[in-house]
Amino acid sequence: MNTTDCYISHKAKLGKNVSVGKGAVIYDNVEIGDNCFIGPYVIIGEPTMSFYKDPQHENKKTVIGANSIIRAHTVIYEDVSIGEYFQTGHYAIIRENTTIGHHTSFGSCSELPGKAIIGNYVRIHSKVMLSEYNDIRDYVWIFPFVVITNSKYPPHGDLKKCIINEYAQIFSHAVLLPGLSIGRNAIVGAGALVTKDVDDDRIIVGNPGKDVRAVSDLRNENGEQVYPWRNYLKDYRGYPWQEK
Repeated sequence: MNTTDCYISHKAKLGKNVSVGKGAVIYDNVEIGDNCFIGPYVIIGEPTMSFYKDPQHENKKTVIGANSIIRAHTVIYEDVSIGEYFQTGHYAIIRENTTIGHHTSFGSCSELPGKAIIGNYVRIHSKVMLSEYNDIRDYVWIFPFVVITNSKYPPHGDLKKCIINEYAQIFSHAVLLPGLSIGRNAIVGAGALVTKDVDDDRIIVGNPGKDVRAVSDLRNENGEQVYPWRNYLKDYRGYPWQEK
């Protein structure tokens, strides 16, 4: 274990060959798997609001899977479980009551307010603003500046879950309104405002978003079919392409 000028609670458990950078803070009840890199000024196990009100507060368990890379200034709260081969960019924030699968990445300056489930091989790019109660399933891509909302009449309650199904892609600057389901293999175009559910294998564009065609109808400049995307990226980043 390599640690330099950082704080690690005596109640934390670090695996073999874990590197912890300068200024990092690892709170109580954190478990970090083997071969992880924890960058400078990272905080893992950040306490929730109860810590500031209850002197008897005990941090809930936080788990970072083996072979993960947590880059500088990332904050991961208590009560978070993350699988193996996870990566963050810089200044990422992941709040409590969240479960994240393996081989998933979470980009720089992106924020997840918590109470969420994120699957395996999910790619969340930089400066994405998710919401509470997201259910993001395997192999989804979410590109920069996407915003997912969960309240129809903010700041009132009655928060709604957003479900994004397998292989869907949400392109840059899209906004998803509360309580929607985005279908398997669907594409939400750049800058789209999505106001209703999206069916499997459909492309949504515009403001408000409109269903314009099947995903399989989309062609590149050479007239070649390029979607569903998994059919054309056979060897990309080691994806396990066995059909479910």
